[in-house]
Amino acid sequence: MITGYDPVSRTLTTGIGNLIDLLRLPDTLVPPDNPLNVHKRQRAHFKFQRKMEKKGWEKEIPVELKLEVQGINFHIRGRLDLLLESDGNLSILEVKTIPIKPDFEDPVDSRIRHVLQLCFYAKALASERHIPPESIRTSLVYLEMKTKTPERYDFPVEVFGIEVEEAWLRHLEGIADYLNEEDSRKREQVSSLENASFPYGSFRSGQKEMIDDVRSTIIDQTCLMIQAPTGTGKTAAVLFGALRETLPRRLTLFFLTAKNTHKQIVDETLRLIISGGLQLRAIFITARGKVCLRGRSSCLPDDCPFAAEFGKKIRESGVVHNLLNLRVIGPNSLVEMSKSASVCPFELQLILSTRCDVVTCDYNYVFDPHVYLKRFFLEKSTSSLCSLLIDEAANLPSRARDYYSPEIRLSWVEQLLADHQCPKYRRKLLEPWEEAFREWNDLLKQNSGQEYELPPDTELSLHIERWMNHYIELKDAPEELRLLFRSILDFSKISDSYDSRFHLLFRAEENDSVLQWFCTDPSEFLRERLQACHSSVAFSATLTPFDHFRYLLGFPDEQEFRYRRISYPFPLENLGVWIDSSIDTRYKSRALSVTLLVEKLRNIYSSMPGTWLVFFPSYAYIDLFREFLEEDSLPLMIQTPGMTNEERISFISQIESGSHLVLTVSGGIFAEGIDLRSDTLRGAVIVGPSLPGMNLRLKLLSESFSIRNRDGFLHTWAIPGIVRVIQAAGRLIRNEEQRRAIILIGKRFTRYPYIGLLPEHWFSDGSIRLLSSGLDDVIAFMK
Repeated sequence: MITGYDPVSRTLTTGIGNLIDLLRLPDTLVPPDNPLNVHKRQRAHFKFQRKMEKKGWEKEIPVELKLEVQGINFHIRGRLDLLLESDGNLSILEVKTIPIKPDFEDPVDSRIRHVLQLCFYAKALASERHIPPESIRTSLVYLEMKTKTPERYDFPVEVFGIEVEEAWLRHLEGIADYLNEEDSRKREQVSSLENASFPYGSFRSGQKEMIDDVRSTIIDQTCLMIQAPTGTGKTAAVLFGALRETLPRRLTLFFLTAKNTHKQIVDETLRLIISGGLQLRAIFITARGKVCLRGRSSCLPDDCPFAAEFGKKIRESGVVHNLLNLRVIGPNSLVEMSKSASVCPFELQLILSTRCDVVTCDYNYVFDPHVYLKRFFLEKSTSSLCSLLIDEAANLPSRARDYYSPEIRLSWVEQLLADHQCPKYRRKLLEPWEEAFREWNDLLKQNSGQEYELPPDTELSLHIERWMNHYIELKDAPEELRLLFRSILDFSKISDSYDSRFHLLFRAEENDSVLQWFCTDPSEFLRERLQACHSSVAFSATLTPFDHFRYLLGFPDEQEFRYRRISYPFPLENLGVWIDSSIDTRYKSRALSVTLLVEKLRNIYSSMPGTWLVFFPSYAYIDLFREFLEEDSLPLMIQTPGMTNEERISFISQIESGSHLVLTVSGGIFAEGIDLRSDTLRGAVIVGPSLPGMNLRLKLLSESFSIRNRDGFLHTWAIPGIVRVIQAAGRLIRNEEQRRAIILIGKRFTRYPYIGLLPEHWFSDGSIRLLSSGLDDVIAFMK
């Protein structure tokens, strides 16, 4: 991504800061001081300018410079800090703040970024005013921030001398070379588009429609929602359609998915597209903790050899060039080559992402206000060059609620207070929180340990100024303090202006207590990001009712967005769906009906041996059956809470390797986003409509829908419950030959609103068959 570059006129229009940063990598990842000190530095910078203004200097003078280098037209803009005109001569001061006294003698050797910036101001001024260079005096002024009154250090710089002139020209030539190379790559890329073939040869039903819709959406810079059943080939269709329009427009295509299994599908699809002739670069962004060469979950650059001399190591190793040549950059290659070059993999992948055509990552790198990729989404000028493909978009609203629901944990406060070196000033800030948590925990006991809501005007010990003054003095704050300070800032933004979307909740967790501003409706935050981007496509097997998800996702009104419902792509006669309404699966009736359901599962497995997936609404419901079924020596496989990634992989491998009765949870890790390759798979039994449990958060969510004149029960419980049912059933059929059965257990499936939310292709001749007695219909179908 190159913002400000017009390939038609071959003109780069940019600010001097962006120009300098375009190719120059950071010398080190170790910050000189606390990043939050920026406010303090800005105040010192402004105060110095005001002081010099009283002595006759002008401040913040806008200048621009136009020149041509190696066929590239540069149009550079900037504002010089201070200018003094005296006796026909001009003096320029460029002011910088530093944490300690300068440890260098010549900024040309050690602060070349600052020198290049000063050089630009002098050249622009000489060009605009048509004055000889020798009449301009230039100096860098460094203000040492260690003392209460910043100490001033002046460094005169000969910006028109040979050394600086060569550095300036080298930098422009390097950028021109890069732009020329990128122009050449893009021409070849667009040319390869003409002969690029769909990665899977033939099209499945609905894929051509998806491709055309995605292309139109990007052309018109709008939004699109696609609902397509599992097995339709959504990933290949939306990727192929999007690339045909994003590549000629030089847009960065973001494929957003929360599932590692989906990332694997994207990886396979991209490699097939590339092997089909399309020239492409793609990268998979991986969480910092998963690629850290020191095995850390949080970054400590002061104590990391992979942060030091970062820019130098990258230039000397050629690691950027080597990784880009791979075409598809995955975490394994990234870590291996980063280790060889002795640089931080996480920071390296962020640099590489700006030179790739496709970026695959989690939702949070676009929508989370704390971790979004600022180089893409901080400013409209860059986000407008991004097109989004949002996979399994039905899951984004719940993730977004987490992003915008900040919390403060008692464990953070206690760990900081337990530190014997905790400063007295910090203790004074922490102790009111410890006392408040004590009071809230007493209230929790009175509420039988159930999460409860505090009044929105509850007095909280925020003291932003005091926290800010304390935190900005720290260079390397403890992890608990970083988390607490971030939440303090978030809490202050919400507390300062009452917002009915937020509710102050208190709950207990294992060995901890949590205070949280719970956000019931993050749609406006999502809308702001979507509007800033070029175009967006949300797709899933479960995006109906469209109006429900349109609102939750922050998509525009119906007149401003498009939607497409793709029909079921496989033979309808290969999918049998039945409802057994003889069993009451409601919470109050579960204990009474457990023996009926146990007998039903026994009969299903004994009469139709093979693998059956049985989806329950909760782990507690599974536990009701475990004892009964284990007595029968059935080949049970039971999902347990908190399975590790290795345990999940092993669980899936077992499912695929034999005949089992698999007890799992609707809406869980095995109910969505996995592709089961089992020849013995017979079908799925779905116990109840999988409604989310009743709790305070869902009650508040329901109320928020009611405030907007929507049916709270429908939007909070019924739709999410049936979404889980549809996702669970989506594990069954992935091709035209497979024949599977779905048995829905429970009376509620025969009633509204549930039956009206089930997929159309589940209805045979306008209805779903009932299991009146026995399993004869199902057995005959399976044969």
